[in-house]
Amino acid sequence: MTYHEDVAYLDKCSPEQVDRNADEFKRVRDLLGEVEPASRQATRTQWVGEARNQYDARLREARSLVTEMQEAFDTARGALRHYADELATAKRHYAHGKEVEAKLSDLIGTKGTAVTRTAQEAEPMRRWEDMRATTGVLDFVAEIGMNVDDIKDRANSLHDSTSEAFGRARRTEKEARALCLSRLKRAYEQLPEFFLGRTERADFFRDMPDLLREAREARKVPLTHLPGSGPKRDSTSAAGDRQISPALAAIRRELEGLPGAKDSYWSPPSNAAERSEWITANKDVIKAAARRSGLPPDMVAGIAWQEIGGQPGILDDITDTTRQSFDSPLSPLAPENLPSRLGGDPDETSFGPIAIQVRRGAEVLGYDPDHLTEAQRNTVEDALQDPAQNICIASEYLAQLKAESEFADVPAEEMTPAQYQELAARYNGGPYWRSDDAQAYGRGFRNNLDEAGEALK
Repeated sequence: MTYHEDVAYLDKCSPEQVDRNADEFKRVRDLLGEVEPASRQATRTQWVGEARNQYDARLREARSLVTEMQEAFDTARGALRHYADELATAKRHYAHGKEVEAKLSDLIGTKGTAVTRTAQEAEPMRRWEDMRATTGVLDFVAEIGMNVDDIKDRANSLHDSTSEAFGRARRTEKEARALCLSRLKRAYEQLPEFFLGRTERADFFRDMPDLLREAREARKVPLTHLPGSGPKRDSTSAAGDRQISPALAAIRRELEGLPGAKDSYWSPPSNAAERSEWITANKDVIKAAARRSGLPPDMVAGIAWQEIGGQPGILDDITDTTRQSFDSPLSPLAPENLPSRLGGDPDETSFGPIAIQVRRGAEVLGYDPDHLTEAQRNTVEDALQDPAQNICIASEYLAQLKAESEFADVPAEEMTPAQYQELAARYNGGPYWRSDDAQAYGRGFRNNLDEAGEALK
């Protein structure tokens, strides 16, 4: 038996992101291939000297290193490409399972209403198992004595079909992941071991200024970065138990030389003129954030235009406090079942002028959202409520969404209006960006884009 909880992790899996990483390995493989013409030319250089034999030996070593690295990166590329395809298949099985699960939920909803928190949080398969047993523990209204015989056959069929779909999803992903990890291990083992024979690290850029000049010139070469991505930055590690993640520290360093951003905690913009004023006041930060993420500045400004007219920050704090107070085993009511805007998971509370959920902000900043310490959660909330950091986090999230789209390789300056609109819908709806609400958000974004762009000038 496979339950929703067993495959819920697939919600966070992105075949497009895996495929994008495969493209990155291919890029490095092809970049290494560019060494070959220069290497051939070097071997044809005729000269005589005491170091000639050593020179030829070093050239052979260099060519061998490049060849072995190419093979390793190509192995890794193939591993990720195959996993991306299988992950997409697993997600299709998962989506089908959720569709059948929804039908089961609707059907059993005609026979009982969950009243305890345990029952409210139980998934439909377990709710039905409890109801058909008649002596279950999930506590549905009128469970004792209620008659489920008229829906039993249909509910059992939906229950089993849901489990089968989830089972196919889990098997497909699990087997593909095991194969991918095995191939990645082989790719790692293919990388050549290369030692300089000295403990000191040579500063080639200091000792060879022309090398630094060539490196700067090479930034414009297509193979130095994936099409459509932002400028290359040093990779950052996961936060672990650190309060300030490397990604957040990098954002703060980027902001050091920029003017402070305008806040709207107590009184968010309420009309077009005030939205325009807010964007103009923060245009330096918006442009810097967009440049850092490889996005058009007006894309970031357009999202800001849509978001900054929300509720005052103080109401976000009240919502968060209320949800957290009900997020306890002792609470008779789950926070998701609180009335109106108060209802929801505490980690889905949005903060900042550009509304971003705590969980999403944590992911963008490199934290593990499922294991946030109290100090880390407070740090994420503070970062989201700081307008400058908030803009950068929103921009990074937009870049991640673009990387999952079919126009991931389109440079910022070549994005079409339709792609702008789709990215806005993805920002609003996430995996459900095709929904009516997300599409309406995208249309609203596009309608206001010109005004947002004008405010940047």
